[in-house]
Amino acid sequence: MPERTGPYTIGATATSRADAEVIFKHLAVAEAWSEWGSFPSRARRERAGSPTPNGVGAIRAIPPAREEVVEYDPPRHYAYVAVSGLPVKEYRADVTLVPRGLDTLIRWEARFEPTYAATGPLLRMVLDRMVRSFARRVAHHSERCEPGCPARLPNVL
Repeated sequence: MPERTGPYTIGATATSRADAEVIFKHLAVAEAWSEWGSFPSRARRERAGSPTPNGVGAIRAIPPAREEVVEYDPPRHYAYVAVSGLPVKEYRADVTLVPRGLDTLIRWEARFEPTYAATGPLLRMVLDRMVRSFARRVAHHSERCEPGCPARLPNVL
C-alpha cells in the first residue's frame, strides 16, 4: 500500500464567552500569542502588514516558526501560512469566529502537507493536538484578558 503524502486536514472548535472582536485581537496581535499560547519563546511581529500592521502580509515569529497573515477579516476570519520553522512543505490555518448568542464559536482548521510522507501520521497527531490547544487557550484567555495584554492596546485592528 503506498504511503499517503497529504494534504492532511485537522480542526478544532471551542466556545468562548468573549466577543468575536476580543478573540480576533488575540489572533491578530502577534505579541498577544505569548499571553495565551504557552510558548517557550516570546511571539513578536517581524513585519507589518498592509494596509493595517496586523493584517495581510504581517509576519509573526514564534521561534522556531514564522507565519504570514494571508486573510484578515475582523472579527470573522483570520488565516495564516507557515513561512518557516515547521517540518512541512505547506501549512495553512484558518480561524473562523461565529457569534452564537452570548458566546463565540471558534473554528480552527488547518491543512498541511508533510515534507516526508512517512512523517504524515505523526505530524497529524502533533499538529492536531496543537490546534486543539490553541482553540481552547485563546477561548479561555480572551474571557479573562488582563489589562497588560497586548490585545488590549487601542487601535490594534
